[in-house]
This record gives sequence, structure tokens and C-alpha cells, in this order.
Amino acid sequence: MNRTARAVTAGALAITTLATLAAFSAVPATQAAEPKKPKPGTVTIYLTRHGETMLNTLERAQGWSDSPLTEEGRLSAEHLGAGLAESGVKFEAAYSADMVRHWETVSLALDELDAKDEATRDERLREISFGKFEGAKNMEMWAAIATELGYANVGELFTDPDFDFMEGLSAVARLSEGSGLVAETPEQVAARAVEALDDIAAKQAKHGGGEVLVVSSGITIMLALETLGADVSELTSGIENGAVSELVYSRGEWTIKTVNDLSYVEAGSD
Repeated sequence: MNRTARAVTAGALAITTLATLAAFSAVPATQAAEPKKPKPGTVTIYLTRHGETMLNTLERAQGWSDSPLTEEGRLSAEHLGAGLAESGVKFEAAYSADMVRHWETVSLALDELDAKDEATRDERLREISFGKFEGAKNMEMWAAIATELGYANVGELFTDPDFDFMEGLSAVARLSEGSGLVAETPEQVAARAVEALDDIAAKQAKHGGGEVLVVSSGITIMLALETLGADVSELTSGIENGAVSELVYSRGEWTIKTVNDLSYVEAGSD
């Protein structure tokens, strides 16, 4: 083979080798490519109060103390689930506070919805803690609040059009100081509840969005709603057992669609 032929052969081999190396080096890049993540979606949270409990019927303060649902409470939870199913809602996830009353409510509702997965418990969704008044008669607690706020009696407090309910809750925390029992302020409860809702919504948004059922307690729900921009001034009797408030989360922002809605429970009872 002459010098020219050898040069041509060597050049061809070099080109072939480079092409082969290039082909092999391209394979890992293709294999390492990550699948596309779903775009953050809109999340609708159905924020619901638990069903009626034994301590509700006994008119005792029920914050971090707990009791099971009454027969009426179990029925309303079942009706809630049936009404949601009838409306066509398909839940991607469900959460509840960590107490018996919340877990019973969400479980009974999910049974009516034929849900495959259980709810996730989150203690941040608990009711406010009433400190030394936990389990006490409601009127006993309110009498102490009235005295603390300078009213002559409970009747005077309840008939005062300027009475601030949140101020009354703050009084409970002050009255519990030195008792050794946890008593929360409205600000503390609002902060933990909204943090929980933010986390739940952000997590679901990363999975494409959808509907989420969340079961909590009356005062906690009111404080969360107010913090997120809802007008709760008309809720003089509080959030009803089994009532739903719909909250829409999109791109980190909240919109309140409904508050204290009993239509699902009512529809499910038919």
C-alpha cells in the first residue's frame, strides 16, 4: 500500500472512530433526560367541620379535648359524603385533624365517596386549645371571659353589639396562664391552620391540582377563613357541623368561594 492509500485509510478510520464515540456519548444524555413535571394546577379545598360530638351535646368546651361523634354526627358525616358524591366531586386527597371526631367524620364521608385511600392526619388542623377550660361547661368559660373583659355578667357580654369574639378567645389564653395547660391565642391557631392549608394545597398543585377534602373544627376554620380574606362577621353562631367552605388555591393565591355551606349534607340526606 502506497503512502497516499495509507493516509486515506487512516483518515477514514479516524472519522469512523469519532462518529462512533459521538454516538455513544449521545446515549447517556438521552437516557438521563427527566420526564416532564406536570404544571402546577388549581386546587379546591373543601374545608369541613366535623360532625356533632358528645361534648357538643353536653355543651362543654371541646378544643384539644375530644369525644366521638353522636348518632346524629355520624349521620351528617355520611350525608356529607353522599352529597359530595352526588355533586360529582372526585377527591385527589383527604386530610383531617388528629382527633377522633375529625377522623370519624372524614372516614365516614370517604366511605360514601368510595374512596380507596385513607385521609392523612395533621395536628395543625386541630381546634383551638381552651387551656384550663377544656371540658368545662361552656357557660362557665364564658362567665370567666365576661369578668375578665369587664362585663357585669355573660348576658351583658352576649348582648354587646361591639363584643369582639376574638378578644374573648384571647381572654381564655390569659386566664389559663400559670395553669400548666396549653391555651392558644387566635393568632397562633390561624398561623398553624393556614400553614397546613398552604402545605396541602401546594403539594396537590405540584401533582396537577384537583379537589381535596379537609376536616377541621369550627373556630379553627373561622380563623383560617378570616386570615385568607373571608368576611366571617355574619357567622354569629359559628361554623355548623358538617358545613363546607370552598377555598380555591392557584399560583400561591387563595380565593374563598363559599362559607358555611350545608347544601352537601342536605342533598345527601334526601
